[in-house]
Amino acid sequence: MADFAVLAGTHQGLFLVLVLTTLIPALIAHTLVYQPTKRALARKTRLTLLFVWISLSVFAGQLLLTWAYFQSFGWLYIKDKTIGFLPLIAVPVICVLFFSLPRLLDLAAKLGRCSNKPSYIVDNPDMSLIAQEVASADMSLLRQADPFYTTDHERVDEHLRKMVSAPELIVPLQLAVLGSVTACCLQLTFPAVTLEPSTLLVAWVVMVAATSALWIVQSWQQQRCSHPGEWKRPAPLFRFLRATGVFMVLSTGLVAFGSQALQASLLPEQFNMTSHTNVDTGLSTKQLAPHSHASHAPDSGTAPSSNAKTVSVADLTGPRAGTAERKFALTAQKATIRLPSGNTLEAWTFNGQYPGPELRLKQGELVEIVLENKDIADGVTIHWHGLNVPNAEDGVAGATQDAVLPGEKHVYRFRAEQAGTFWYHSHQQASVQVRKGLFGAMVIEPAANANASRSEPAIRDLALIHHKPKGEGPTLNGADMLAKQTVAPGTPVRLRFINAENLPVTYQLLGTSFQVSAIDGNEVNEPNLLANQALKLAAGGRYDVSFTMPNRPVLFTQATQGKNRGKGLLLSPDGGDALPNLQADLPLFDPARYGAPLPLPFDLATSYDREYVLLFDVAFGMYDGRIDGLWTINGEVFPDTPMMLVQEGDLVKMTFVNRSFMDHPMHLHGHHMLVLTRNGRQTTGSPWWTDTLNVAPGETYEVAFRAGNPGLWMDHCHNQDHAALGMSMHLLYEGVTTPYEAGRATRNHPE
Repeated sequence: MADFAVLAGTHQGLFLVLVLTTLIPALIAHTLVYQPTKRALARKTRLTLLFVWISLSVFAGQLLLTWAYFQSFGWLYIKDKTIGFLPLIAVPVICVLFFSLPRLLDLAAKLGRCSNKPSYIVDNPDMSLIAQEVASADMSLLRQADPFYTTDHERVDEHLRKMVSAPELIVPLQLAVLGSVTACCLQLTFPAVTLEPSTLLVAWVVMVAATSALWIVQSWQQQRCSHPGEWKRPAPLFRFLRATGVFMVLSTGLVAFGSQALQASLLPEQFNMTSHTNVDTGLSTKQLAPHSHASHAPDSGTAPSSNAKTVSVADLTGPRAGTAERKFALTAQKATIRLPSGNTLEAWTFNGQYPGPELRLKQGELVEIVLENKDIADGVTIHWHGLNVPNAEDGVAGATQDAVLPGEKHVYRFRAEQAGTFWYHSHQQASVQVRKGLFGAMVIEPAANANASRSEPAIRDLALIHHKPKGEGPTLNGADMLAKQTVAPGTPVRLRFINAENLPVTYQLLGTSFQVSAIDGNEVNEPNLLANQALKLAAGGRYDVSFTMPNRPVLFTQATQGKNRGKGLLLSPDGGDALPNLQADLPLFDPARYGAPLPLPFDLATSYDREYVLLFDVAFGMYDGRIDGLWTINGEVFPDTPMMLVQEGDLVKMTFVNRSFMDHPMHLHGHHMLVLTRNGRQTTGSPWWTDTLNVAPGETYEVAFRAGNPGLWMDHCHNQDHAALGMSMHLLYEGVTTPYEAGRATRNHPE
C-alpha cells in the first residue's frame, strides 16, 4: 500500500499548484490586448500557451494521482474529491481545451509567419527610394494574400485586438482559476462536501454566475478595444487605485462575513445532549442532513421520537441499595508535585497524588466511590474508561451528571462486572483536566478461583500509566526518571500498561520474551510468545504484558532515543543498574494477527441492524468563536456531528475512515467493539475486543458491537484536543432522555 501521508499530501498540494498554474496563463492572456506590436503579441501568445500546457499537465497528473489514491485506499478516500472538487476544475479545463486552446494555437501559428518576412538589403544609398517603393508594393501584395503577414514591428490593429480579447479565449482561462480556487477552498473547509449538497450547490451557482459576469465584462472589453486607433493599458496610478478599491471592498466583505461567521460558530449557551439536529439511524434508508459548519441552533432538549419507552439517564444507575464491598474516597484538589528529577509540577490531583491513587478491586464486587471537589473551580467528574457501567455512573458532565463544583460531593455505585485493566479520569474539560493530572489507574482482578493452586508463585502485578503533563516530558507512574524494582528470577510479572496521553505512544520491553495477555481489559486467547517487538498503544488504550522474570535485567521504556533515554521501569534480579540496549526500528506488535481464534458472536457475514460510516477529516474553519483546524466526523463538528440512534439489542456495525493526517483513538463509552477488518483485511487470531481503537492516517476499520447497555453514550476521539475542537458524537438508545445540559450558561463542559 502506498504511503498515505505522501499520496494524500501530494494530492492535496496539487490543488494549490493548480491555482498557481491556472492563474499565470489567465493573467498573461489578459495582457494580450495591450501588446503594441505583433512580435510582442506573438511572444506573449507563446508564453500563454506554455503555461496553459503546464496547467493541463498538472491537472492530468491530478487525475492520475486520484486513480492511484483510489487503488491504494478505496472509494471513500476519493469520493469527495471525485464528485465534489475535481469537477469544479474539470469543467473549466474542458472549456479551455475546446475554446481557448484552439484560438491560442491558431493565433500563434499565424503570428509566427512574421519571422518569414522578406529582407531587402540596400547597399547603395541612391537606390533607397527604389527599394522602399518595391518593398511597399511587395508588402501590399502579401497582405492581400494573408492579412496576418507582418513585419516585426508593425503595430497591432483593431482586428487582432478583437481576436485576442474574445470571451471565448479569455473567460475559460479565468474560470479555470475560479474553479481551482473554489475546489481548493472547499477541500480546506468542507472535506466531506458530498454530505453537504447545499454547499456544493452554492459553489456551482457561484461558478455559473461568475461565468455570466465574466462573459459580459469581457464582451464589453472586446467591444471597446475593437475601435480603430492605438489601445493602451490604463495609467499605472489608475490601475493601482482600481486594485486598491477592489481590495478594500473584498476585505470589508470578508471581515464582515468573518465576524458574522465567528459569532454564528459560538456553541449554544445551553443545550441538551440528546437534541442533535443530525440524527443517523444507521438504516439502509438513512439520510445525512446537511448542516453549516458555522451554525449551531439552540436545541429543544427532547430525544428523537420513537415508540420506545422513555427513560431518563438519571434512572439508569447502579445498585442503590446494599453495602458496598469496596469503598474509595477521591478528593479533587490542587497540589504542587515534586517529581523524582526534582522538578515541580503544579497539578490538579485526586487525593494530592500524581497520578491519582490506584483503585484495585475484585470482579463482581459492589463498589462505591465518593468524589469530593475541594478547589477545582470549574468542577470535576470521574469517567471509568473502558468499564461498562450503568449510564448514570459514566461520569460525563452534561450528559450523565452535573459537574461537581467546589464543596460538593457525588457518589458513584456500580458492580464491577468485568476484570481487567482500566483507568479513571475527569470528563469535565477533559482536554485540560487530564493533562493537569486528574486521572489514575483502575485494576479489577478476576474473582477468586477456588481451583487455583496455593503453591503458585505470587505475581508481581504492576499498573504503569504513561502521561505527559503540559510543558513537561513524559512520566511513567508520575516518575520522570528511571524507576527500579528488584524481582526474583522465576517470578511471574504482569505489567498493566495504560496510555493517558493524547497521542499514541510506543514502548519496548527489553531483556525478555513476553506475551500480550490482554487488550483494553479483554483477555487474549492463547497469546503467542513475542520478542523484539515494540508496543504502540492508542491514547486511552491498555495492554497487559506478561512474562517470567529472567536472571537478567528487564527494561520497559519508551522506544525513542534522546531525552527519553533512561526513563521507564527497570526490573532486575539483584537491584543493579545495568540497562539492556535500546533497539531502534523494531517491528510493531499487531493485535489483528495475534493469538488463537475463538467462535465470534458476529462477523462480516452477519446481517446488522444498524450500519454507520464515519469519515474523519481535518478542516480549516470556525468553532466556538475562534478560527482553528477542526477535526470533523462526516464533515461536521460537535454538536452537529451525527448522533447514532439504536435500539436495545441491535447489532451495530461502524466503519471508521481516517482521511486526515493524524491518529484518532476512537473511544466508545459503555461498550466494547469487536474489530472485524483493518484496511479491508479480516482480522485473524484471538478476537480483538477494544473500547479505544487507534485509527491511523489512511486506515479503515470495520467494528461491531451489540447495543446492550441503554443510555446516552459518548463516542469521541480520545485525543482530547481533537475532541475539544468538535470530534465528538453520541450513541443514543431510543427513548433515553437526559435532564442535564451543557453550555456556557451551565456548569457542564465535557470536553
